[in-house]
Amino acid sequence: MSIEETLLKVEGLSEEVVEVCSQLIQRPSDHPEGRTDGCVKYIKGYFDGLGIDNQVYQRDEGKPNIVVRVKGSSGRKILWVGHNDVVPVGEPDSWKYPPFSGTVADGKVWGRGASDMKGSNASAMIAARVLSEVDCPHDMDFWFTSDEEVGGGAGARWLADEQIFEGEVAIIGDASGCDPGQVNVGIGHKGGIGSRLVAEGKTAHGSTPYLGDNAIDKLLKVIPYVKRLSEFRLEMPADLEPILESTKEYMLKDDTLDDEQRKAVERLFYYPSGPSLNIFHGGVKGNVVPEKAECSFDIRLTPGIDAMKVKERLEELVAEANVPGVTLTARAAPRVGYYEKADEPSVISLVKAVERVTGERPPLTLMPWGTDAISIKRNIKTERHPDGIPNLLFGPMLRDQLHQSNEYVTTINLVTAAKVYSVFPFYYE
Repeated sequence: MSIEETLLKVEGLSEEVVEVCSQLIQRPSDHPEGRTDGCVKYIKGYFDGLGIDNQVYQRDEGKPNIVVRVKGSSGRKILWVGHNDVVPVGEPDSWKYPPFSGTVADGKVWGRGASDMKGSNASAMIAARVLSEVDCPHDMDFWFTSDEEVGGGAGARWLADEQIFEGEVAIIGDASGCDPGQVNVGIGHKGGIGSRLVAEGKTAHGSTPYLGDNAIDKLLKVIPYVKRLSEFRLEMPADLEPILESTKEYMLKDDTLDDEQRKAVERLFYYPSGPSLNIFHGGVKGNVVPEKAECSFDIRLTPGIDAMKVKERLEELVAEANVPGVTLTARAAPRVGYYEKADEPSVISLVKAVERVTGERPPLTLMPWGTDAISIKRNIKTERHPDGIPNLLFGPMLRDQLHQSNEYVTTINLVTAAKVYSVFPFYYE
């Protein structure tokens, strides 16, 4: 069957991909529990009803992973990987529609996980259905995993560590790329340093604070020093510079950005992102001087840089603050994140597939967030790719919707992603 006929099949399922997305959203899989059994039961039922091969793998109770297998003619295998778990809802009252309603309105599907990333999962499910009905050139395994939002321990990281994943290239659906006029293909993403400050003080009555040693005050003295890490210029690999420039140009196309946000985009890949103070704990009661406080930072780093130099600079800054009783814990591998070479054949194949579907030539970009790609890159290797198989990023998500209240994905992006996933095997050589 031709590429054109394959695209027509997907077009004929345009309403179904929207319904599938809505159904996935209606099955809560939010953390801290992160249970994905409801989603997996739905996915399994969908493909059992179509007679399409699928299998469940589970390490932790309530967190199953499911693979849908499509047979091809070449004996070679492509992976598609997405995750079913989603972040917490936040404040339910701030949502236009109930967060697990999967409401379809205004050309969008609304709800927690719509963009990150049940929309992409829905597109992949339609692609798996279509590819099972045509002469697919290669085997395709579509994986729907657990635990991505908390490190993949029961999901992709476990599947990669145990060599359960198989394939010679991976498409990671946890990505943007479909927006009309702003298509792109991701060839890598940032990594990060996990960092935490803990302050030890002395408790006292709130009316006599001079008898205590306020742990929160100690943290507040050190935090500005940590923030200065954002001034540390990163040393980039030369071959990454063109990709960083195309990423910056792509992101600056967003006309909703204000001047400060545009300045942040200009710096996004050239300096550590943040450090973003995202968790702060301290105090037990309003009239008690706190004896312990702690906070955590999100620090994202561009792939290819020496992360240990950044970690050393962070340690220097905390030492410079010179506040007794405050300790830093920072975890970093020598290299964080990953990126593929622009001339990697699978990158060229995905660019062709996107251009065929959208009529636009997609620039190559880096994603500022992390994905399960890093586990696959580190663990799944072949003779052709001894340093790890290529991991390419493409999906229907909207960058400004990740982890937001009133999260949505557009119906047009769902169809576009399903088409790209369906035709990629025809372009992959």
